[in-house]
Amino acid sequence: MSQNEDYDDNYAPSTVLVMLGPMHFEHAGSADVLSVKIPTLEDREKSLKKSAEMIKPNSLETLHIILKSSSVSSLFDETILTTYFDALRPGSETSVHVLGTEEMPVQPGDVDGIRMALVTNGQRLHSEESQEGSWILTAKMPSLDDIDEDDENSDSDDNAGTEVPDEVVEGDDKS
Repeated sequence: MSQNEDYDDNYAPSTVLVMLGPMHFEHAGSADVLSVKIPTLEDREKSLKKSAEMIKPNSLETLHIILKSSSVSSLFDETILTTYFDALRPGSETSVHVLGTEEMPVQPGDVDGIRMALVTNGQRLHSEESQEGSWILTAKMPSLDDIDEDDENSDSDDNAGTEVPDEVVEGDDKS
């Protein structure tokens, strides 16, 4: 992980950048971005736990996860999302960037497990796009307004299609 070991108790990142696999990527060094490098499966649990301790509940606006397509089956796991679940604010955004190449582009089926993990983690799939062989999935945590709208819609949907006629007319039984 690349963060200051003597971090300040007031440190509150609004963005987490998780890089899975052997990557050499450095962000611009913004003070509110926590960068977490997980080069191998063996490093995943320790790195996630350590980074989660540095993040306050409901403090994250954005979570980015970056990995190569060759690492999806070996390094991506739902625990990456659940680690940061309590830290994500309502309405926050999670983007998973799966890097491919133009010669070997990422296919929609290659990210089925990621798509399912986002949904089962309580997020709503917002968009998917293919870019130069890579695939980006973006999901959002429901905001309080979204939850209220769902409640209103579910109340009206509860009786949808269940109209009961005022009287039942018996017809010829054709059985």
